[in-house]
Amino acid sequence: MRENRYAVVDIGSNTMKMNIYDVDEVDSETTLSFIMTESSTLGLINYNSRKIMSEAGIGHLVETLEKYKRLAENVGVAEERIFCLATASLRNIINSAEVIAAVKARTGLDTSLISGENEALLGFDGLRYALGESVRSGVMCDIGGGSTELLGFIDCLAVRAHSDKFGCLSLYRKFVEEIFPSKKEAKQIAAYVAERVGKIDWLSGYGDTLYLVGGTARSVAKLRDEMTASDGTQSGSKMTSDQLLDTIDYFTHLNKDKIEILIKVIPDRLHTIVTGMIALEQIVKRVQAKNIVISSGGLREGYLLGRIREMKASQGEENG
Repeated sequence: MRENRYAVVDIGSNTMKMNIYDVDEVDSETTLSFIMTESSTLGLINYNSRKIMSEAGIGHLVETLEKYKRLAENVGVAEERIFCLATASLRNIINSAEVIAAVKARTGLDTSLISGENEALLGFDGLRYALGESVRSGVMCDIGGGSTELLGFIDCLAVRAHSDKFGCLSLYRKFVEEIFPSKKEAKQIAAYVAERVGKIDWLSGYGDTLYLVGGTARSVAKLRDEMTASDGTQSGSKMTSDQLLDTIDYFTHLNKDKIEILIKVIPDRLHTIVTGMIALEQIVKRVQAKNIVISSGGLREGYLLGRIREMKASQGEENG
């Protein structure tokens, strides 16, 4: 096993994703070297009834974690360096302790249950790591499957954080009857999100730049690249809000050709990307953003950096 190799498994409402990194200290700074990723669309939210995850859902979760654990160990990650975290997937159910205990008993893996506010803060840590000194003031947005995190920051310091219980998958389940929203359903989703974010009075007070992290953001960037025949979007890539809204408008008014693009570019998000884009449009308007920045870094990077800091602090106390 490699002593500097770590895995972070993010258990989301829609997808489970594992990133593997080598962690090194360079000039007293922690650096993360990305090795590989593995992603599965589990749709754990679909196993919930009356806010209780079913035995079938727990079994599906455990089975996938066992597969991820074997994969991580095969590439040199020791069990104690496999970190699992859960967000709205377990945060929004009442038997989360039971699920976490079952995961531990059947896989040997511990799971950290992350609060909504902490999820926003960790996502911001990952954003700052990915983009460095270019991050000054603005709003960060992460639309997940079961929740959306928003954070306002000034001079690279978090000031306000908010987590709301809507995400691309929960909106789909709440409003959509078929695969894609009808015109009526799209209007209902837009009105619902506009009402929710309209209650966050600080959203328009952090400048005109919106930083996007997470899977919905990366998917929209991929669709923008396909739409404009551009090279792949890099972390830190910028676009205007008009360019983003044009992309959203293009892919929320679907026809056969556009659906084929969705199948080609983001097949695992086929049923959730449109609801995610409708939500994102309302957030862009509420923030009054003019500039959009896409970040490859987010929750998983922020969580790993936090765990590394904790480990270093603990070692320092032991040595002291």
